[in-house]
Amino acid sequence: MRSAVVPAAVAFWLAIAVAALPANAQSPAGKARDFYKSGSSLFESGNKDQALIEFQLAQELDPQLDYIFAMAQCEYGLGKLESALVHYQQVLALEKTGTLADTARLRIEAIERRPSTLVINSAPADVQVQIIGGGRTLSGQAPNNFEVPSGRYKITVSKDRYVTRTQDVSIGIAQTKPLFFQLAPIPATLEIVTHPANATLYVRGNRAQSPYKQDVEAGTYEIYAEANDYGVRRETVVLNPGDKRTVDFALPYVQRSGRPELIGFWVGMGAVGTGGAVLARLQNPMTKASTPASLTLVGAAAAVGGIGGALVSRAFVPDYLRDNLALFRIGAMWIGATEGAAMGLALSHDLSWGWLGGAAGLGLGTVAGTVFDDRAPNYGRVAIIQSGAVMGALVGALAIPALKFDPENSTPRGVLVGLNIGLAAGLALAYLPDQRVYGPTWKRVILVDLAAAAGAFAGALTGTVDNCIGQAANEQCSFQSNSRTAKMALVGGAVGLVAGWLLTSGFDKNNTEPGEAPRHALLPTPSAIAVSKVDGSAEIIPGLAAQGRF
Repeated sequence: MRSAVVPAAVAFWLAIAVAALPANAQSPAGKARDFYKSGSSLFESGNKDQALIEFQLAQELDPQLDYIFAMAQCEYGLGKLESALVHYQQVLALEKTGTLADTARLRIEAIERRPSTLVINSAPADVQVQIIGGGRTLSGQAPNNFEVPSGRYKITVSKDRYVTRTQDVSIGIAQTKPLFFQLAPIPATLEIVTHPANATLYVRGNRAQSPYKQDVEAGTYEIYAEANDYGVRRETVVLNPGDKRTVDFALPYVQRSGRPELIGFWVGMGAVGTGGAVLARLQNPMTKASTPASLTLVGAAAAVGGIGGALVSRAFVPDYLRDNLALFRIGAMWIGATEGAAMGLALSHDLSWGWLGGAAGLGLGTVAGTVFDDRAPNYGRVAIIQSGAVMGALVGALAIPALKFDPENSTPRGVLVGLNIGLAAGLALAYLPDQRVYGPTWKRVILVDLAAAAGAFAGALTGTVDNCIGQAANEQCSFQSNSRTAKMALVGGAVGLVAGWLLTSGFDKNNTEPGEAPRHALLPTPSAIAVSKVDGSAEIIPGLAAQGRF
């Protein structure tokens, strides 16, 4: 009897202990079964996202084949194919046969047939794409989507005038992988050559040196240049990647005004004219009857004449006159004045006649220069005319003592003859050559003139030194106005002229200064003319024709 009471008491107390436990204190397996049941209900109702969470909780509490299969089913329905493939493979590892295994095999085969997607975008757009991998090559254009089997691929993105980019990527089964390629443009080459070469150049607002040649980024470039005696020029150039652009940046030539030179000439001419008038009135070196004029008196007269010339010329000289026309008028005026003065002195012993002749020549030169300035050649050729006249006058003056020709008033006559011969030579050099070619610049003409002057001084110096050798020790050596000195000066001037012309032959190679608009020449030159005879045949006869352009 006692032995039966003890088990009953144990059972009683066990029942009390179980009843005292919390209602939710279940085993992990029980909780897992509850999660599985909840997940199954959610899966049947179409809420696969929450169902997957319930199945995952069940698997964490009590790993079971059914839970793994349920997770794989949810993932397959949600498109999470990579994780679904792993779970289906786990199912096959745990169960080789049966309904679950058969379903897992079908799902694995379906997943492995599902393609992956490479989503390729680029900057710039419209690039060429080449995808190599898995024993195949796929080509196309991007932006685009490319379906490929899972695996490892080498992707090459290229575009004309851009740097090609290559990237190795791996993509899983049924995975969508976005890729972005930023292509760097191939540098463009920009070369700018300005005319004139010394123009001030700006590229995108930055000072640059001409000629300009740089590798630059593709884009828009503003080019600006300016130079003295030229108009400014602004241009926009668009460069694409890889472009090689050469810009011949010639500035429009704007001929400067010769108004300052004309005013300056009249200031000087007014000073010379009034000072010469005082000298001619008070003293005449060609006659014994003269009243000496002080330097102050002559200087005051020159100042009055210079001021008067400035005031009058500023009123009558145009605001704008091309510099070559101004120089042409100046040449006509001083050559006319020199010819008139030389003629007056050659015909008379009186200095007053020389002044009157110079004044008359100045007036005629002013009229001639104004009337014929539309026939003026370019600046360099105008300089040639005046250079010829100056050299001719100097040669004429030196020829008198050199030839020992010393009749009365011989020097003014020599100047007059030499001036006209030099003027004729200068006109021929200026007008007869092809006027489509600019010809020597005024800078080269001045250099040649300086070389001739240096040669003349060198000749006179050589002759003087030779004359002084052997003279008395107490005598001073100085230039002498004799035949030998004059001859040596002429010979030296001729040598200097030739040497100067030859040595400056390359001076104008880079000259881009434009000439004046071409005009027909009026100077007659010998030529052959074809004439039709009565019988219809042609005959060549000698004649005169106006040739050349200026």
